[in-house]
Amino acid sequence: MVVDFDANTSYRCSCWPEQVARKRARRLSHSIPKRFRNLSFEREPIPSIARDAPEVVRPVQRYCDRIDAMLDRGEGMWFLGSPGTGKSHLAYLISQTALAAGRSVAIYTGPRLLDEIRRTYGEDDSGATLDLIDRLTNVELLHIEDLAVARPTDWVLEQLYNIINGRYENQRSIVFTCDLTGDDPDANPRDPSPLANHITQRNFSRLMEMCGDPLVLAGSDNRRIQVRRPAYDEVA
Repeated sequence: MVVDFDANTSYRCSCWPEQVARKRARRLSHSIPKRFRNLSFEREPIPSIARDAPEVVRPVQRYCDRIDAMLDRGEGMWFLGSPGTGKSHLAYLISQTALAAGRSVAIYTGPRLLDEIRRTYGEDDSGATLDLIDRLTNVELLHIEDLAVARPTDWVLEQLYNIINGRYENQRSIVFTCDLTGDDPDANPRDPSPLANHITQRNFSRLMEMCGDPLVLAGSDNRRIQVRRPAYDEVA
């Protein structure tokens, strides 16, 4: 509170809304999975991703270097492409940088995010869903993994719109990953149009304005690279 002794009054400081939003954001999921902790531009696998796709990693580094300005302006980023190409590593690196800068971050997979909303639906407290949507709208960075995994039912699309539109109107940043290639060998991992068909044009349009063009990572699935394990008789 700011006290004005001359006017014999007090009022909330300009940082009050941000402080309230950060306290409410603590109730959201913001933990980084063990596999994606302690990421660094100097630590694998980021250098390998940078060698294969420097046009993707350079914008991520600029974003991280200017994390406060990016979040203050509500600028986001999204990663599109084949499975196992490093999309999640880069997205979690951004979230890790935002957390280190003291910003509020909510991290969810697409299915878990919608499950959290479903849990509030039908509760005795009719405002529970609205309260969760409000917190998801106001957290400084919302990170969604595998946005296109959830089945786009009418209810799902309605809740997704509430979140995306709320963040769009309040200039809040979104970082998300997306893979719509599935098992289709003819699918183009560089084509963002299937996402528009999947989540509706109105959601897609807002995400495009907030996040710009996708950063595309295509190529072989690094998860399928076979690592030779020593035979029992080779172990000392």
